[in-house]
Amino acid sequence: MVGGVPCLAPVQSMTSVSKAVDIGCGTGVATVQIAGMFPSAKVYGLAISPVPQGVQKMAPAHAAWAVGNVLDVDYNKPGDDVMNREIFTPGVLGYIFGRMLFLGINDWSRYFTTACHSLKSGGIIEHQDLDWKFYRVGTSECLSDKWEWHRAVVSGAEHSGLSPHAGSDAAPIMKNAGLEIISVQTFEFSFVPSSKTPNSLAVGRYVQDKLVPHYPELLRKMLGAQGIAGGELAKLTKDSLRDIASEEGVHQKYTVTIARKP
Repeated sequence: MVGGVPCLAPVQSMTSVSKAVDIGCGTGVATVQIAGMFPSAKVYGLAISPVPQGVQKMAPAHAAWAVGNVLDVDYNKPGDDVMNREIFTPGVLGYIFGRMLFLGINDWSRYFTTACHSLKSGGIIEHQDLDWKFYRVGTSECLSDKWEWHRAVVSGAEHSGLSPHAGSDAAPIMKNAGLEIISVQTFEFSFVPSSKTPNSLAVGRYVQDKLVPHYPELLRKMLGAQGIAGGELAKLTKDSLRDIASEEGVHQKYTVTIARKP
């Protein structure tokens, strides 16, 4: 979808990276890929729950794993945990990677400020994330503004402090945190495969196979927090599954923002 590589940072010119971190690494697969990109660096995979043992065993020796929340890093009151002691030492990180954090970060200013503080001069941060709106294939025609269930989900997200524009809003927040924007690129994250967007065919199939089956549970959590349950929840869930599969190429905007610490 983004060109056949997991990261768009200028890796070939990043020869001085000695420490890197994959924030919200989940399964740890991207961490292993990043470790392959920087064979001489210590590469951490950080998540709020442990990475599967199978991935840990297949990872190279210079990859390490940590459990924690990046938002808990506090430079005014540094703790003795691995995040403060090893990963986010001020001015040391050469590369920070974060992908699909839109359901986990509820304070983007704090996140990017921590990133800037922990990066060394010239260090790179790469942020890949989604906006919540849905669009018609090959256009910027928004479909989801008319969807009742989508308005309810966005309302619930904002009530929880989450941003429905975690991808497109990143650049100005990063700039305010002291980072220098290098590039911003936007891609179509397809929910239904379409021959009109061949680069997104694979991700569209993946979404249908792996993500859509989890949509009812996601809606239950997000809408349940607003007191929506029973028949109303069932109706909104049914509507959502209909709408996100309503036409070929329906997609969300996926933005990759790369910045540097001056």
